[in-house]
Amino acid sequence: MESMGGLPDNISFSGTPNEYEARGGIMFKNRKIEVLSKAKVFEGFSREELKTISKHCLKIEFQRGDVLIEISQKPSGLFILTKGQLKVFLPERLDGRKERRASTVNLNVLKEGDCFGEYSLLENTQVSASVVGKEPGEVLKIPKSGFDEIMADDRIGKKIYRNFLHILIKRLRKKENELDLVLLAS
Repeated sequence: MESMGGLPDNISFSGTPNEYEARGGIMFKNRKIEVLSKAKVFEGFSREELKTISKHCLKIEFQRGDVLIEISQKPSGLFILTKGQLKVFLPERLDGRKERRASTVNLNVLKEGDCFGEYSLLENTQVSASVVGKEPGEVLKIPKSGFDEIMADDRIGKKIYRNFLHILIKRLRKKENELDLVLLAS
């Protein structure tokens, strides 16, 4: 049985994404391709490339308050938000540690087309923030094994890395602007 990584135990499956799809747990192939085409991480991809990627995608529905990934867990995959909103944050207290933050640190609110889970996948390190449902919605998840297989294709891998770079630069600029506003207000 493969766990969905940080999700409730009732959202798990055994087998491959294609076997899961055959049981009705995944969007229809054309719908997955359409959703992927709107995701920033897959900007500029051909229909054939998206079709290759879609074979590895699992659809996961979530409710407000559901934890999709939790800080310090192992990387479980790349997630693309297809419906709803998610909150990315650093919790006040980490399990098993005495240290505490003064409060929860809100990092971002993700909207449709945004991705998450990429930091830990790219660095092969523990997850650096928690992601929880802000409102009901759904994500597509590319499990780590599928992501590794996709990235083994040099052409597709280079496009994904380029898009990750653009996404991360935009996030960094947004945080720099937020910090600048805080410093100006001080």
